[in-house]
Amino acid sequence: MTDLLDRSLAEIAAAARNRPDVAESLAAAALARIRERDAAIGSVVATVEHPAIAPGDGPLAGVPYLLKDLQADAADLPLRRGSRSHATVAPTADSTLVARLRAAGATIIGRSNSPEFGLGITTEPLLHGPTANPWNLARSAGGSSGGAAAAVAAGLVPAAHSTDSGGSTRIPAAWCGVVGFKPSRGMLPAGPHRLDDWFGLSHEHAITRTVEDSRLILEATAGFAPGEWNAVPAARPVPPRWRVGLLRGAPGGIPVDPAWAGAASAAADALADAGHEIVELAAVTEALAIGPLFGAIAGAHLANLLTRPGLAPDALEPAVAEVVERGRRMTAVDLVRAASDLHGLGFALARRFADVDLVLSPTTAQPAPLLGTVTTDRAASELFGEIFTLSPFVAMFNVTGGAAISVPWGLDARGMPLGVHLGGGLGDDELVLAAAEVIERASGVPRVTT
Repeated sequence: MTDLLDRSLAEIAAAARNRPDVAESLAAAALARIRERDAAIGSVVATVEHPAIAPGDGPLAGVPYLLKDLQADAADLPLRRGSRSHATVAPTADSTLVARLRAAGATIIGRSNSPEFGLGITTEPLLHGPTANPWNLARSAGGSSGGAAAAVAAGLVPAAHSTDSGGSTRIPAAWCGVVGFKPSRGMLPAGPHRLDDWFGLSHEHAITRTVEDSRLILEATAGFAPGEWNAVPAARPVPPRWRVGLLRGAPGGIPVDPAWAGAASAAADALADAGHEIVELAAVTEALAIGPLFGAIAGAHLANLLTRPGLAPDALEPAVAEVVERGRRMTAVDLVRAASDLHGLGFALARRFADVDLVLSPTTAQPAPLLGTVTTDRAASELFGEIFTLSPFVAMFNVTGGAAISVPWGLDARGMPLGVHLGGGLGDDELVLAAAEVIERASGVPRVTT
């Protein structure tokens, strides 16, 4: 079973299909890895020691799976959202997405770490403590899906649930050397317990070892559910030859580490060698508007969340408390204005990229920072400024709702992973995945050793 955990999801499912004994052994092997390896990493914050096994022939049969401690409600696991304010909240029923994962055969064995309410580019909540990067335990695994990325990179599980409101799947995937895909807005159901998606900014999916594994999970979970706010976007056909915009410069003169810019250039060469057109793009100055809009929208939604009974709304980390207080002070007019401005920014970004099929860039501008250096014990404006300096590229595709992915591309001189990012339009999920596979085949990425 231990060796089987390191195989593709399709291979795991083939071995476990209609074999509940194999599924049970796989879950036990993954839980054993968590006990053996995770003390130094801190990626897993809760486990189900006797998880429910879904025997059958589903595409994810027997796959041990972690849910992020954010958004994914589950009947057998509390949802703390990385926050002391939720320390005593009891579990609810499964969300639609979690129910689909179980129906596809996945075995939910625990929850992965998240910063408080996902408001961080590094995963260091006061509730659970920090998540270290398996490649270098002194460095961050990223955020907000840092626990998921670290757990997959360290081989604890073959795949894990993630969320992404401004790069929270793709950033930790890049820093941990794994694959992080954000599907198009509306591809996956958000309800019924989560009644909003931050005006379309926030998406769910998975962190995996390969692009094909990500596609398999998407196929098992995507599709309309009654009551969902967003419709499933129409799939756009994949053209035989792609026009790819190469974006190496960040707006506002933000510096980009040469190794990360070089990774994007090398990935562009791989796409060119495969017969696709590469064109240079100038820095996207429109992206400078994302941070203030994100803060307003997050604040309003979190302020509403913290009105629910049974919570401790004042047990918040300093920067998070400031964001929430801003939300409490907002009027209805303020919120509608923020939503309108976000909508307008989405149109502006879509026009900016109208002449290319895909946008290729470094996933982040800088490598994973040291733990303890980008924390919430500061003003929110300072924290968000640091976050944008580290990651000026990926949140644009939360605004547009387009499909986007981070794919590993080798190691830097420190021996830390590099990641490259591909973004497409709404409904371009298969195009983004196809291009990611071209890059994946060319990358020759090593695996972490633990």
